Amino acid sequence: MDIHATNDFAASVPEAFAMLTDAVFLRAVCLATDPLEHSVVVDGLRTATRRVMPTPSVAARLAGPTMAVVDEIRWEPEADGGHRGAAHITVEGLPAELLGRVSLVPGGRGAVLSYDGDLTVNVPFLGPSLAKQAAPLLLEALEIQQRVGDEFLAR
Repeated sequence: MDIHATNDFAASVPEAFAMLTDAVFLRAVCLATDPLEHSVVVDGLRTATRRVMPTPSVAARLAGPTMAVVDEIRWEPEADGGHRGAAHITVEGLPAELLGRVSLVPGGRGAVLSYDGDLTVNVPFLGPSLAKQAAPLLLEALEIQQRVGDEFLAR
């Protein structure tokens, strides 16, 4: 299932990129999703978060009461001053993943972060239905990132 989303930050591309690769910001985004536990890694141009969350009822039979979502982005600087990267989101122990691209370019209120990816759930017969039900959760997480980013940049 195709996933497309954007965040529009009131900051320059360098300021927005510094935020997106800041462990304090990434931790704030994690905490805004009310995880049971979380971790953040920033290693140069690689960021990763891991959140243990209560499993949505639709996936509880497959995943149990909790699930760990791992979100990793490997960034690359572009000659035009923007940044592009590969996004990989997995759910530990489940055959679900999102493979995609992210880009951070000038636009909107200053910098526009775009996500384009393919969400797959490899469960016979139920996979496409589960992916449709998981997509709004991913989009909600990106809305939370927008809100936290706006608050972070306002400081």
